Amino acid sequence: MRSVRHYALCALLVCGTILPIPFLSHRAHAEEAQDWIDSERLYSHVEQLARTARPPATETEFAAAVYVENTLRSYGYKTKLDPFSYYTYRKPTTLSLTMEEWPGQKWTVSGFAFGINGTATAEVVDAGLGRAVDFANDASRGKIALVKRGEISFGEKVRQAAAAGAVALIIWNDREEGWNASLGEPLDIAVPVIALSKADGTKLQKRIMDKRRVNGTVKVEGAVSSKQTSYNIVASRKPIQNDTGQVVLVSAHHDSAGLSVGANHNGSGVAALLEIARNMADKPIDTEVRFVSFGAVTSGNRGPIAYANALSAKERQAMIAAFYVDGVGSQKAELVATNSLGNENLPIQLLREAGVSTTEKNGTRERNGAASSLAAAGIPTALVTNAETGHAKEDTLAQMDWEEITKATKAILSAIHKITEQTTPAYPLGSPNGGQLKAESEACSKRLLRGTFFICGKMRESNHV
Repeated sequence: MRSVRHYALCALLVCGTILPIPFLSHRAHAEEAQDWIDSERLYSHVEQLARTARPPATETEFAAAVYVENTLRSYGYKTKLDPFSYYTYRKPTTLSLTMEEWPGQKWTVSGFAFGINGTATAEVVDAGLGRAVDFANDASRGKIALVKRGEISFGEKVRQAAAAGAVALIIWNDREEGWNASLGEPLDIAVPVIALSKADGTKLQKRIMDKRRVNGTVKVEGAVSSKQTSYNIVASRKPIQNDTGQVVLVSAHHDSAGLSVGANHNGSGVAALLEIARNMADKPIDTEVRFVSFGAVTSGNRGPIAYANALSAKERQAMIAAFYVDGVGSQKAELVATNSLGNENLPIQLLREAGVSTTEKNGTRERNGAASSLAAAGIPTALVTNAETGHAKEDTLAQMDWEEITKATKAILSAIHKITEQTTPAYPLGSPNGGQLKAESEACSKRLLRGTFFICGKMRESNHV
């Protein structure tokens, strides 16, 4: 059920904040109009979206989502507003460790995302790897527990420490390289936790193992965990007859990074999605075409993750190709199509046939996160983008190359036509290379995706061991 805020914002939008663009005159012949990419529409979509910054989980991001929804409805699509929630974390303002036995020692302290605030002064005791068996002797009750990285997740170490009655936890690194220090999300039971380097952790553990008492103070202050809500917009058109049972997905994201108005990142991608949807609205098809505008992509690809998690195994298998459009209006870079696995799949092949370069350039992998979230679900995916990096504050209309947006839109539309036209045979799943879908699915559980990973088909927060 849609929220009151949704309809209130819709009313505001009707008053002039952001409105769907009225139909412009078509060319004389309907056949030409079907494949006509209207540059003026593309410009108008970007102009509407780039009036203000659209940070994730804000009213302006929601207004952008409603704009996309209303525009798709104006083209005759039935739409679905899919809310999803996630947690964000603001780092602590104070994070420290002091030891009575080393009054002048500066410890290399770092924090864990979603750790709680708190101050604890007590004896520091060694608790091995922080497993339940390591806390079984009750020696950590009322103490600060020192545990080594490894075997179980950071979040589980914190839970076990709290359950054992420890007042704080120090986790030290067992290797030289760094770590993705996150508990994944706020925990139901927790104690203040800090991280130490391998050198400092080894030093502290040695003193404890030498039976020399160590008294310390752990302090974590100013950290804030917040639950946020954003929205994906989903619209689809299914064949009336001769249905192949397959799905082609076109997606983009309607939020922008920080204070950027996001003309190119990603007003251009949303504009391309909407123009493709307009062209496909009345075309005879034998394959479902689905459009998804994601929210909160600039906050850890939250929208694509939520969407992928909600798909059943059958739905994922039916998706023969996905085109993710992000930043296709740069004046400085060549249009490319790539994917996170670096392999040949159906959307990559079709885009190459449409004239798009498939040679990865500097910066394309940087923005492959959202596309990777779809690929990790076993969906053959192509990221369509310019190779320019970053989400600069100066990402404005003045920096846009409208010919590039038009070129990208035409190429994706051409690729979709080859899959959906009733005159073309259905592509086998995994084409053009046999086993593609299976290979991408098998890669899911192994491939880290910007702080997320797939387990049994579900994307979760990274909580490394």
